[in-house]
Amino acid sequence: MGKSTENMAFVRHRLAARPGPRQAGRRRFGGLVEAVLVAFLFLCPGPAAAQEGAGSLRALEARLGQARENVVYLLAPSSFEDAADRLEDASRRLRDGRRDDRFEELLDEAERWLAQAERIAAAGRPHFEEVLAARDEARASEAVTRAGEGWARAEAELEAAGRRLEREDMEDVAVRTGRATVLYRRATRAARRDEFLGAAVQARAAAMNAGASELAPSAFDAGEAHLARAEAAIEILAPVEGPARSGEAAFAAFSRAHRIAALFDSVRRRQVTVERLLDGHEADLARLAEAADVEPLRSDAGETTARIEGAISRLRADNERLGAELADERARTSELGSRLASLEDRLAEFERRFTGARDELLAVREREARLREVQGLFTPSEGEVLLTGDRLVLRLFGLTFEPARAEIDEALYPLLTKVQRVITTFPGATLRIEGHTDAQGGTRGNQALSQRRAIAVREHLLARVPIPSSRVEAAGLGEERPIASNETEEGRARNRRIEIVLTLPGN
Repeated sequence: MGKSTENMAFVRHRLAARPGPRQAGRRRFGGLVEAVLVAFLFLCPGPAAAQEGAGSLRALEARLGQARENVVYLLAPSSFEDAADRLEDASRRLRDGRRDDRFEELLDEAERWLAQAERIAAAGRPHFEEVLAARDEARASEAVTRAGEGWARAEAELEAAGRRLEREDMEDVAVRTGRATVLYRRATRAARRDEFLGAAVQARAAAMNAGASELAPSAFDAGEAHLARAEAAIEILAPVEGPARSGEAAFAAFSRAHRIAALFDSVRRRQVTVERLLDGHEADLARLAEAADVEPLRSDAGETTARIEGAISRLRADNERLGAELADERARTSELGSRLASLEDRLAEFERRFTGARDELLAVREREARLREVQGLFTPSEGEVLLTGDRLVLRLFGLTFEPARAEIDEALYPLLTKVQRVITTFPGATLRIEGHTDAQGGTRGNQALSQRRAIAVREHLLARVPIPSSRVEAAGLGEERPIASNETEEGRARNRRIEIVLTLPGN
C-alpha cells in the first residue's frame, strides 16, 4: 500500500502542475489518467498478496502430507488424487507468477476435495481397522522390501476397497478389505521367512549336499526341529522373538551338522587322519585351559575339561553378578532419564504456550494497527469502521444513490477507492455487501432497490480488486435494519447506506 500511495501522489502532483490555456480539459484528462492508474495499481497484486498465496499453498500441501501419513490416499483415493492434482496445478501457476483467479479457484477446489477425502476416510476407517492393523504389521516386518510383490498386490487391493468406499458400496468394501488383509499377512510371513530363516535354509541346503542327514543325523534333526518351530511360529504370526531364536538355533545346528559331515568326508578321503583330528582337539582344549587359567592335564583330558567347565561356571556367576549390577545402574539411569525427559516436556510445553501467547499478542497488535489505519481513512460524513469479533463492518453513509437508482456516481469513486484499500489491508477476508434503505416507500420495492445497489458496489469492487468473486456476496436488506430513527431526515439519511462486512481470516 505504501508504494501505491507514493505513486498516486506523484501522478496527482504532475497533473496538477501542468500549465496551459486548456487547463480544464487537461484536468479532465488527468482525472481519467488517474482513474486508470488507480485501477492498475489495485489490480496488480503486490508482494503481500503473493506471500499470502504461497502461504495458503504451503498450508494445504502440509495438510495433504498429513493425510498421506494417515493413508487417506488409500481410503479415499479418487478424492485424494483430485486434491493432489489441483494443488500441483496451483503450485505450477505460482512458480510461473500466475497468481490469478484460477490460482485461487484451484486452492479452493483442492481444499474441498481434500476435506471430502478426509471425511470419507474418517467415516470409513472403522471398516478398515483389521486390514490397517495387518498393513502396519507388514510394514514393521519390512515387507515393502523383503516381499515387494506381495506388498504391492495388497496395496492395490486396499486402494480398490477405498474406491468402493467412495461409492458407498459397503458390501464390496468388506470383500476387498478381507482380501487385502489376507495379502498383507501373506507378505508379512514371506518377509519374516526371509529375515529369520534365510540363513538357516541356506545352511540346511549346504548340510544336505554334504550328506549331513546321514553322517550327523542328531545335529541335522535338531536343525530340522528348530526350523519347523520357526515355520510354525511364522505361520500363526507369533511375536518375532520366537521365530528369531528358532531360526538362529536351526542355523547353528545345520552348520554343526555340515562341519561334522565335512570331517567324515575328509577322513574317508584320507585327507585328515584320526590322529590329526585328536591332536587338533587337544590343541583346542589346551587353548581353552589357558584362556580359563587352568593347568591342563596331558594324561587326563576329562579332568582338564572338568576344570575348564568349573572356571566357565565361575565366570558365568561373575558375569551374572556384574549383569545385575549393570541392570541396577541402568535402572537408575533410566529413572534419571525419565525425570529429565519429564522436565524437558514441561519446558517444551511452556515454550509452546509462550510462543502461542506471543504470536497471538503480535497478531492482535497487527490487527489493531490495521484497524487504526483503516479507521483513519474515512471522514464522519463518509462512514465509520466497526470491529466485532472477526467481523469488520464499513458503514458507508457517504455512498449515496439517486432516488430509485442503483448506478454509482463517479463522484463516489474516491470513497470506493478507500474501500479498496481496506480490502487489500485485510487479504483473505470474505466480503458481504449489504444495501440498506430508509422506511420511505414500499417494503418490497426497498428490498429490490437495496439489492441492485449492493450488486452495483460488488461489481465495481470486483473490477478493481484482485479477489475471487466467490468470496464477495451481495445482499439487499431494504429497511429491516435501521441504525437511526426514520422519523427525521437526518435519521433516514443514516439509514440509506451501504455496509460492507469483512469476515477476517483466523490468525
